[in-house]
This record gives sequence, C-alpha cells and structure tokens, in this order.
Amino acid sequence: MRDKISIREVTKSMGLTTRTLRYYEEIGIIESIQTGRGNRSYDKKAIEKLVYLDELKNKGCSLKEIEDFMGDRCCNQKKELFEIRIKENQREIEYLIWQNKKILEEMEIIKKLNINNISMEIQELEAEYFFKTNEKLEIKRDNKVEKIWNNEDYDIKEEKIYCLNEKNLFDKNYSQYDFYLSNKNKDYNYEIPKGEYLVVYSREGIEKQDELFKKILEYIDENKLVTEGNLYIWNKFRIFCKKEKKIVLITKNIIKLKKN
Repeated sequence: MRDKISIREVTKSMGLTTRTLRYYEEIGIIESIQTGRGNRSYDKKAIEKLVYLDELKNKGCSLKEIEDFMGDRCCNQKKELFEIRIKENQREIEYLIWQNKKILEEMEIIKKLNINNISMEIQELEAEYFFKTNEKLEIKRDNKVEKIWNNEDYDIKEEKIYCLNEKNLFDKNYSQYDFYLSNKNKDYNYEIPKGEYLVVYSREGIEKQDELFKKILEYIDENKLVTEGNLYIWNKFRIFCKKEKKIVLITKNIIKLKKN
C-alpha cells in the first residue's frame, strides 16, 4: 500500500462522500494528512479504520456504537452488542415474513373480489390457534376503531376473530359474539381444527354482516352442505372505495364442513 491515498481515491473506492469523511475527522475517528492547496490524504492507519468502520456499519452498528468501538469498548462488549443485534435482526426478519404473507393474502382476496362483492368457495384449511378474551360483543360495535379488550400485550401480528355460535347462526340470532385473538407463540386455549371449510370473503363490511350470514345459509342450503361447529369472522383489511367514497372493511368468514 502507498504511504497515503487522496480523499478523491477514498471516496471513489469506498463509496463515501467527502462530507462523510470530514465528519469522521470532526468526531475523531480518523485523521487526515493535509497537503498543498487544502487537499486531504489518508495514511494506512486511517484506511484500516475506514474499512473496519464500514464492516461495523454493514453489521448494523450505529455511529455512536462505532465511536465506542474505536475508543474504550473491548471485544467482549462487541460480542454482547452483536448478540443483541442478531435478536433485533431476527425480529425484523420475522416481521417482514409476516408482512409479505399479509400482502400476498390481501392481493389474493382482492383478486377474488375483483368482480363480485362476495366470494364463496370450499377450501382445506390448516388449524388456527387462539386465546379467548373475556368479552362478548355485538360485531357492529367494532366497526369503526380496532380495540383490544383485557389484553395488554396485544401484538399487531395477532389477528382478531369473532365467533358466532352455530345454533345462533342457524336460528338467525346475530346479536352476540365471543371474541378471540390469534395465538402464535403463547399457550392457547382454543383451536379451530384443520379440515374442509366454506370460506367466504366479503367487501360489504360489518354493517351488512347480517345480510351476508343469510347468503351463507342460502349457499349451504342450495349446495346441500352439512356443517359442524361455529362460524368465525376475521376483519382482514380495509380498502378505500372510490365509488362509495368510504373505507370498506373486508371480512373473512369460515364454517367447517362435515365429511361425507
């Protein structure tokens, strides 16, 4: 390596700006060699620091953490920081996987509802796990604001679900629902079993849920389907309907079918 490298060569080879290099100098991470006409160059020691700094940045370290590593922090402290960073990165990875799953799900639902306001089809579904809150409520009470009752550790990744008793569905008594939250990592107290379900997506919203139930019952009757268990309703996502000039809530409704 040459004794010194110009600031222009450093910015070109390392993808740094002159402003960044001067800032590193201001906070004391590196030192430059002043040459004629105010030009700056860097020696081998400064370049080694810049390479090390770049490695730390690529591992997610903040500038403050990098300053500490250039100062008094030892290798054990660096190990502790990296252990924390790995956990943070893992949480971010899990969130992005969840986010992609939700985006793909929404795209599929939009496709199903492209022509009609309601989509009904029979699907094989995996088991879903939930924990039950202490609430019973009318579904129409929850049409404006998402609220979580009696559950302080609510996570956005946990879906809300309403449960309409099978008897109440067929008796057309739509006044009261049990309330659940999806459960991914905790002990659960309720399971929707794996099996064949009638799956219904609707963009008619909570306000017209009673009408949707009637259409579901008509579909069951017309297709001579035999059901077992309760009807479950998810508030999946919202869309802005330009024609109606309002936010429309998309719901997912499922009811288990008995095997022939």
